[in-house]
Amino acid sequence: MNLEDIRSELIDLFENDDWRITNKAERDGKEILSLVTGFASQFAIVEFVTDCLKQSEPMHEIQRGEPPGSRSVGYVMNVCKRGMDDLYIELVIEDDLAWIISFHISKHSKRKRETRQNE
Repeated sequence: MNLEDIRSELIDLFENDDWRITNKAERDGKEILSLVTGFASQFAIVEFVTDCLKQSEPMHEIQRGEPPGSRSVGYVMNVCKRGMDDLYIELVIEDDLAWIISFHISKHSKRKRETRQNE
């Protein structure tokens, strides 16, 4: 499947409530969304991710695991919008479920590096 087919499948899975979210992605996502929107829940995270997919945010495939490719293929969007710079969203499709694996500010974020330097 190409990335547009994957994008469509992810959207369908999220819209049909066939999804899961890791504890870390939920915790990080709630913290980020509450700062930006004032409201955060599992559903707000899923809605945000679905909106990014529908708006054709750039997405690329990654090989997960050690060694690379030993786990299922992942799909990453690096999102810069709504007051969130360098948001890293990692998604996986496993067992007919869309998984949100990661939802955090990228470790490569310029803003994150500047904050650490000022501490």
